[in-house]
Amino acid sequence: MQISMVSGVAAILSVLSSFLAEKFLVHASVLGGFLRLTLSHNPDIAFSIGLPYPFKEILIACALLAVLVLAFRSKHSALSSLAFGLIIGGAIANLIDRVPDGVVTDFIAVGTFPVFNIADACITVGAGMLLMESLVHKKE
Repeated sequence: MQISMVSGVAAILSVLSSFLAEKFLVHASVLGGFLRLTLSHNPDIAFSIGLPYPFKEILIACALLAVLVLAFRSKHSALSSLAFGLIIGGAIANLIDRVPDGVVTDFIAVGTFPVFNIADACITVGAGMLLMESLVHKKE
């Protein structure tokens, strides 16, 4: 599986979902309110961590550059290629979302966890997959 293909699909789905949430979502409760779809605009980075300008922009650029270097530096398993694709696609989608107004459109709320979007989910799932793979290979 190619990293570029996965990252493209993840980015497109993430940007499209944020666009649709921005245009049509007001508020919806699912699973007795445990899962909520609610529109939120986040000027901060992961888990709503606020950093002053220009540290936020520098951190985002450095993190994306580090992931790109790791992703394209050597051969990977199918799992790690998928994981890197999800991380890169999610990061690109959040950058695309952030450019026009400096905020990211979040719309998924689960329990008391901070509101997030599909791009955030891609980044988190991808990072978790890389962690799982590294732990499995460490045991071997």
